[in-house]
Amino acid sequence: MKLNISSISAGLAILASMPAQAATYCPPRPASPTEQRQIFQEFYQKLYVDINATQAMLDHAAEDYIQHNPYALSGRDNSIQALSFVTPETVKFNVTFSGIDGDLAFVYLRMDVAGTPRPNAVVDLFRFNGSCVQEHWDVMQERPDNATNPLDMW
Repeated sequence: MKLNISSISAGLAILASMPAQAATYCPPRPASPTEQRQIFQEFYQKLYVDINATQAMLDHAAEDYIQHNPYALSGRDNSIQALSFVTPETVKFNVTFSGIDGDLAFVYLRMDVAGTPRPNAVVDLFRFNGSCVQEHWDVMQERPDNATNPLDMW
């Protein structure tokens, strides 16, 4: 089989443009907006689609991750522990919106937790430090039985 230089170059260009598999992005290093978008997409995939919070945090969160959720302590390891209940068997995420602008990324989703009567509407906000997720805020809301507004939360 005969390969020409242009075929090899095209293949290398495709490989170079693909995200690194099993890449870790922390400690933080400078990242362009395009790189941050790609890193956020990888983080999103691991956390919300694959439902692998441990891998998402190990690959993408800083060791000194700042956590603003009142039920979890700061630090990557503490967040991994706090998210230990998040497995494909216990939690289902249905993402409605997500995006990134500058160093801030957000996800708006429906979260169904096994054994709870109703889903929660959740907004997660993440601050990037270059290539690394550095900080997190979230807001969760369950639809009350006596809701005034008939519109769906999703």
